[in-house]
Amino acid sequence: METEKSLLKGAVLLTTAAIFVKVLSAVYRVPFQNIVGDTGFYIYQQVYPFYGIAAGLAVSGFPVILSRIVAEADERRSQVAVHTAFITIGTMGFIAFLLLFFSAGWMAASMGDKALKPLIQCSALFFLFVPYIAVKRGTFQGSGNMELTASSQMAEQSVRVAAILLFSAYAVLSDRTLYEAGLGAVTGSLLGMAVSAFVVWKHSRKQKRSILFLFDRRTAVEIITCGTAICLSALTLVFLQLADSFQVYSGLIASDMAAADAKMWKGVYDRGQPLLQLGVVAAVSISLTIVPLISKAWKEQNQKAEAAFSQLALRVSFALGLAASAGLAAVMIPLNTMLFKTADGSGFLAVFGLSIFFYSMMAVMNAVFQGRGNDWIPAAGTAITVAVKWGANAFLIPSYGLYGAAFATAGSLLAGVLFLTVIWVKNQAPLLTRVFVLKTIAAALIMAFVVYLFVQLILPTDAGRIWNGAAAVSGAFLGACLFLVFMIKWRIWNDDDLRILPFGDKLAKRARRENKRK
Repeated sequence: METEKSLLKGAVLLTTAAIFVKVLSAVYRVPFQNIVGDTGFYIYQQVYPFYGIAAGLAVSGFPVILSRIVAEADERRSQVAVHTAFITIGTMGFIAFLLLFFSAGWMAASMGDKALKPLIQCSALFFLFVPYIAVKRGTFQGSGNMELTASSQMAEQSVRVAAILLFSAYAVLSDRTLYEAGLGAVTGSLLGMAVSAFVVWKHSRKQKRSILFLFDRRTAVEIITCGTAICLSALTLVFLQLADSFQVYSGLIASDMAAADAKMWKGVYDRGQPLLQLGVVAAVSISLTIVPLISKAWKEQNQKAEAAFSQLALRVSFALGLAASAGLAAVMIPLNTMLFKTADGSGFLAVFGLSIFFYSMMAVMNAVFQGRGNDWIPAAGTAITVAVKWGANAFLIPSYGLYGAAFATAGSLLAGVLFLTVIWVKNQAPLLTRVFVLKTIAAALIMAFVVYLFVQLILPTDAGRIWNGAAAVSGAFLGACLFLVFMIKWRIWNDDDLRILPFGDKLAKRARRENKRK
């Protein structure tokens, strides 16, 4: 009982930290864009994926697989695993640093902007922090201590965001170039990782030290293969951003757009990233909550409970993801103006918003597969998604510009969802019912239509930023209320679905009263 309580507490701690990191990672981009403008935002977003990959390696992949090994091993085996992990991940991190640092010029040229070379070289330093942070997090997690991972993640993100905003504001106010402002933002991220390493070191000072450095080849192979599989599925959105870094700006230039305009419009397109990250928070939160329950049911061979938890996660993520995508499209014009000063790109950003729905489904399906002990199916789904994205970008951007890039992102995630669905069905796991799907789609479309009309009615043609903000917020609130009413009145969600939501118990009681009246 004490062990289960400890595991539950650790899961809650990690879930809280992950949500905090994702929300802060999305929110800071808004003031950052307001400081540096669309062109400055383009510069930063071009190199952001390198930080995203390094951060993912230090949180999602290698610590998870190392914690599994440590948790199942005796003290001797645990020491061997930790030493092997440090040598293995350290070697990989150093190789990644060398490759990125010395190929920075080639990468910048491939992106179509040679001025990005110093920023890419600075980004290579991220991978030198990965081995120490990843191994320490994995070691502590394996012994049941989740506080280290949670506190280091939150400290890293807090310092990183503060440093990025301060450094970029200083660069702009002191009349530095936007590329120098971007370099300041990368430096801020490096400072965040350094703080994370310091927090890890401070937590582990009292840890028993061992001077032996042992290496086990089988453990090294397990860390590389299984760690890579976990990392792939966790970094889906980052890999899609990396594809855009190489293909969108260079594609716009190839279509005879002026360099200055292409940079500005790529920055406008990148406004979709914080919207996507905020939109999928609900689905990611559900997946983080449901995984331990599915894992427990799977280990106990309780197929009924496993199927029930999987269905619950799918139903809620399908509904919330669809509502978020539809609602975002309905309020995109005032929301875009409120957050980023102008309504530029609202059309293709609304298309980009479809990615919220598809990634919400993909994240939860990945979590279910991983809860059943299968890390390779989600990894294969990510590989298919990224391959489709690169191909679709190459095909669509020359003809359709940023609309093509937005459709490529949404379409690639749809491809990933379809692949996971096929595997899901082959495993004879129950999918969503046709009635549930049709009713939910109807609820989302009606909600979006009503909200769009509401926004158009209350929004004057020459409305300023404050009025647009009021329209966006009131429209979003109206949409949330309408969708919830439909889901309850039409009996689409049951009590278990409602209890996952904030104030879920009260909503479930209200729904039962409504049903009794009928």
